[in-house]
Amino acid sequence: MEDPFLKEYIVGDIVKEIEKEGCSIEKAFVEDFLENFQKKYHRLPKKMEIIPIAKSYLKILEENSFEDEQDSVKTDEVTIDDEIKPVINNFLKRRSMINTITEQSLFRHSGEILTVPKTQGRRICPICGNDDRFFKIHESIDKHYIISHYPKIYGKKYSCDSCGCIWHEC
Repeated sequence: MEDPFLKEYIVGDIVKEIEKEGCSIEKAFVEDFLENFQKKYHRLPKKMEIIPIAKSYLKILEENSFEDEQDSVKTDEVTIDDEIKPVINNFLKRRSMINTITEQSLFRHSGEILTVPKTQGRRICPICGNDDRFFKIHESIDKHYIISHYPKIYGKKYSCDSCGCIWHEC
C-alpha cells in the first residue's frame, strides 16, 4: 500500500520547488494531483519526477495567466464599445425625435406650451425622453388652460427638470 509519510514528504517537496520559482500552491491541489497520479500509474512519483511536475505546474500557470490577460484585453475593448454604442444611439434617437417635432409638427403649439397626446403609464418628456429617473417631471395647475367653467376646473401643465420643456396633455 502507500506510505502516508512518503506521500506527505512528496507533497512538501513539490510545494518547495514551486515556491522556489516565486509562486505558491495549496497542499490540497498537490494532494489531489498525487491521488490522480497514483490512480493512473499505480505508484507515487519518484524523487527525480518532482522537479518536472513543479515545472509543468508553473508552465500551466503561465499559460492560464497569458490567456486571462488576453481575455481581459478583449473584454475591455468589447465593454468600451458596448458602453459607447447605446449612448450614441440614444443621442441620435433623441435628436431625430426633436427634428420630427420641429419639422412635422407632431405636437401642437398652444402659445408657448406644447400639447401632446396623453401617454399610458409613466409620464415621459416629449423633448428629452426623461422618464423621472434622474430628473423630475413636475405637475402644476395652469390657470390659462380651462377645462370647465362651471365648476371651474383648470388643466395641468408639466415641466421637465432636465431640458426645461413645458407641455400639456390632451
